Amino acid sequence: MNNIVIFKSYSDLDAERNVHDFNNFCRNKLTVFGADLKWDSPVWKGIAVFRKLDTGRGVLKDEYLLDKNFVNFARSYIRYQQALSPVKNPGTTMMALKCLEKALLQVCQSAYVYNTSVVVLDEALQIAGQHYENNVLYMCAYELEKLGKFLSEQHFLKCGFLSWTNPVKRNTKNNYVPEKEDADRKNKLPDQQALLAIAEIFSLPDEELSERDLFTTSVFALLMCAPSRASEILALPADCEITRNDKNGIERYGLRFFSVKGYGATIKWIPDVMVPVARRAISRLRRLSENARSLAKWYESSPDKFYRHELCPAVQEDKPLDVVQLCHALGYQLNDKKQCIDKVKRTSIDGGVSFLNPADGAYTLRALSKMVIGLLPEKFPWFDEDKSVKCSNALCLLNLHQCNERRLTVCYALYRPTYGFFTQDIEKARKTGQTMKNVFSRFGYLNDSGEALYLRSHQPRHLINTLAHLGDLSELDIAKWSGRVSITQNRVYNHVSQEEMLEKVGSLKLGNNRYCGQVETHLSEKIFDELDHGAVHLTANGYCVHDYIIPPCKKLSKTATLGWAGYDAMSEKQQAQIIKTIRSLHQKAIQAVGDGFYGAEEWVQHHEEILSILDKKCSKYK
Repeated sequence: MNNIVIFKSYSDLDAERNVHDFNNFCRNKLTVFGADLKWDSPVWKGIAVFRKLDTGRGVLKDEYLLDKNFVNFARSYIRYQQALSPVKNPGTTMMALKCLEKALLQVCQSAYVYNTSVVVLDEALQIAGQHYENNVLYMCAYELEKLGKFLSEQHFLKCGFLSWTNPVKRNTKNNYVPEKEDADRKNKLPDQQALLAIAEIFSLPDEELSERDLFTTSVFALLMCAPSRASEILALPADCEITRNDKNGIERYGLRFFSVKGYGATIKWIPDVMVPVARRAISRLRRLSENARSLAKWYESSPDKFYRHELCPAVQEDKPLDVVQLCHALGYQLNDKKQCIDKVKRTSIDGGVSFLNPADGAYTLRALSKMVIGLLPEKFPWFDEDKSVKCSNALCLLNLHQCNERRLTVCYALYRPTYGFFTQDIEKARKTGQTMKNVFSRFGYLNDSGEALYLRSHQPRHLINTLAHLGDLSELDIAKWSGRVSITQNRVYNHVSQEEMLEKVGSLKLGNNRYCGQVETHLSEKIFDELDHGAVHLTANGYCVHDYIIPPCKKLSKTATLGWAGYDAMSEKQQAQIIKTIRSLHQKAIQAVGDGFYGAEEWVQHHEEILSILDKKCSKYK
């Protein structure tokens, strides 16, 4: 997208002309989504469907399409915004556009975007409220605000100027509520019985698991190793493992990730207790994808030659194959000529090309290569171009039908596992009468009603985040570990209950000291000797006794130099006494850290800062 040119409108032209020029600019000069994009198509595959609100997802009839006077602006806006700020899916933008179109028709009886006004945007928000709720409504209203600002700044409005603010507030989750009142907790956290069941399946020897079992349990195991999304696991490179020594020289193990939603490339460090699990899962997935990655590497370097898999006959590319050799090239381990003929006759390449003439000499390996080249993924050699992962280095790449127990693996064709491919094997059956059994059903893990257990792919992410909050990991570290841009998103994943929080507080060593002691101007060494802790503010003018749970005064810490302005006027004996007292408090705080007193480490740092200030004062006079 290096050829992007910013559109500039002219204020002296009327709004209608500006909108018209903008549409032409986006259609003819932008190449986002490809220069060959079919502009007038009602469906931009994988990008947007330009259909009205309330028309479902079925057949796209003419009357379901966005108004002809609005649709070109919708196309232009989607393409222009993608050029300025690329997103994976402009779904929320399309929601806002559909609501705006319906509002224009209801208020103005026409869908020309230059007729947008505050009244129209208010109506669009009312329409959105009839279809969406909670944070989805908030995002739609946010896009409406963004759209209104864009129309105003580009001089696309007949009203001249527009100022409209999103009145919808983001729905924030209340944390630390009682378990019985926390509706999210049960839905977002995994069922313990199902969690233990899949762990038991994962721990079985390889020979007792099918390839589908190995794939499903390995992907889920990685979801349990660090807070991740299933799409991130499925896009891992085969060489994702990394080990480094930390600042203490201890070897740490992590995985190279590419986090979605704007965070980008990162390393997710795996807790020591989960490292063996991660290594085993990675090893299994790497072994499952070995042939598929070899096939991808072959086609990257030799696209005109047939892949030489284990059964492929060792003949030249243009030598005619007999029926048995043809059968072997297609991956069927048959040696009887009659059986080979019958099998080849029933073979078609992904429901397309069929082998109608299985006679000896009818095909060569080069001819087969031309037939199967169309089976390669659409963006080959890329498995995920946005994450810079090629098929030849994709950890989760498979051969076609590799995990299908009812069909033979197609060793010359690739399959890119999708989110649905993984989730359908752990989730509850979505359709009544669905014949495919999930991994729990295959191993006989049922609930009290006799139904198969199930999990959802996002539940491990919620669980690990909740454990991180319980374990006092900082909000910033949780956000970084989870691959989030903002720490405000942590709240949604925090399901620590009120009961757990009270239990945690009750287990802390908090001490029984007064929050704030009386300020004394006469400093007595005996007073500090009698104290059994080091949570004390001490200045040249007096002291104040605190508790470890109360952090040091931030204001005093920032102006610590001023608090010791009278230090210079003290005698050397008084100065020595002050330093000795602070060092004693410092040692008591260090001891408290070792004894597990909550908050003591902040007082250690505070005393170190004061000692550093006094040390500089002493150095000035030497």
